[in-house]
Amino acid sequence: MRALALSVLVLSAGCFKAWDVGGPWSCSDGGVCAEGYTCDDQVCCKPGGTPACPTLPDPDGTCRNGKPKVTFYFDGDGDRAGNPMVKRDFCSSPLREAWVSTPNDCDDSTSAVGPLAGERCNAKDDDCDGEVDEGLVRQPWFRDADRDGFGADCTNCFLACAQPDGYAARGGDCGDDDAQIHPGVRERCANTLDDNCNGQVNEPPYSDVQNPGAAPDPAFNCDTGQPGECKDGAKQCVFGPSGDRFVACVPRTPPSTDVCDDQKNNDCSGGVDDRPGCGGPDALLATLSYGAVVFPDAGLPALPARCSKNVAGAQAMAWLNPSWIGNGVGLHVWYAEAPAGTWWDLRHMTSIRLPFVFSGVGGSGGAVDIWDNPGRFVSPVVQLCGDDDVMFQRYTPTTAQSTLFRSSATPRVITIPLRPTGADGWTATTNGGFDLTRVRRIEILAAPEPVSSVTFTNRFVTGSGVIGFE
Repeated sequence: MRALALSVLVLSAGCFKAWDVGGPWSCSDGGVCAEGYTCDDQVCCKPGGTPACPTLPDPDGTCRNGKPKVTFYFDGDGDRAGNPMVKRDFCSSPLREAWVSTPNDCDDSTSAVGPLAGERCNAKDDDCDGEVDEGLVRQPWFRDADRDGFGADCTNCFLACAQPDGYAARGGDCGDDDAQIHPGVRERCANTLDDNCNGQVNEPPYSDVQNPGAAPDPAFNCDTGQPGECKDGAKQCVFGPSGDRFVACVPRTPPSTDVCDDQKNNDCSGGVDDRPGCGGPDALLATLSYGAVVFPDAGLPALPARCSKNVAGAQAMAWLNPSWIGNGVGLHVWYAEAPAGTWWDLRHMTSIRLPFVFSGVGGSGGAVDIWDNPGRFVSPVVQLCGDDDVMFQRYTPTTAQSTLFRSSATPRVITIPLRPTGADGWTATTNGGFDLTRVRRIEILAAPEPVSSVTFTNRFVTGSGVIGFE
């Protein structure tokens, strides 16, 4: 319809002027004009003909207004700078279309970028001068390939006022291909890598195991495969024989002496209420600490008012396991005690069993009965000592038992009831709130007759059964 009407108007018109942009020949809706016409400044016209084009030169390149033609550039974002790739010659400036004479817009899609725009901190050339973030405060950025917040050290780092993608403000990453390696992390136990980039390998504390002294972390729980209290474990970093480190499942509760009646396998042996914690040692000669002392000026015949091993004035005597050798008058004491910080719990024991062979010499060298002087206490005397040497339970034999330490080549067995009745040949004396569940030491006291020279040997007979608690 537009092409037909235009032909009619051209034939009937003797004189024609440029189309009114508000009339039917406007091309503001997309620049569509009839054949032979072109769209110029939003109206249809014919270059060099009629209606005349308002801004375009004639086909011969001249301008009807007598002025030279000028190249304009399309300004798509309205920032008064044109796209240098989209240009067109005009005789005068278009009034209704966005064409400008400056072609230096490096991004014609946004008015925020152009030669008149201000530079922003965005790692882009906002003012189209070929530089990025110039005039702004810039700092070095380190390439962070593994994106762990630390970049690899560099001699020529990227300078920018804002953090570019893939860069970090901190350097020092000695393993930029592994996000678990960078300054400040904890080492891993056995990977032979410098995880925290401090120049050392596998030093504590660790990230992949339970650290000593730290609060228990369920993330490191494991099953040790051991019985009792040792079953529940934690992954820990341990040293191998050659000094190398490896991860092992270590019991959270280490084995300890069994506690009587707690129904727990404290020593991780497979059973509950085991010795020595419950019942004491079944072999006194296997304890960690034993020996003998003598008090030359003991002030006998009175018995001491406390346990004797640690009393001032005690002198060490020969202890040639299993023989206790005494020399001279005074109070002789043999002892065996629990390891430091531990006790024997004898609540379920019934007796003390001491098998031995005894021999003694006194006076001018002849064999004598050195325990027969009625002015001295009848030997032997046995004491169980508590937390301090004031608390004890003392077992003394009746007169009928006075022949126990007599010279003889035949082994004898002293069986002392822990709870004597008197009818069994023993009496018990308790001092200082003594408790059978916390026995620290057993002492055997002997006091030979005060003759000019005394020697004796008491040899415990290891092959005759239990030497200890039953």
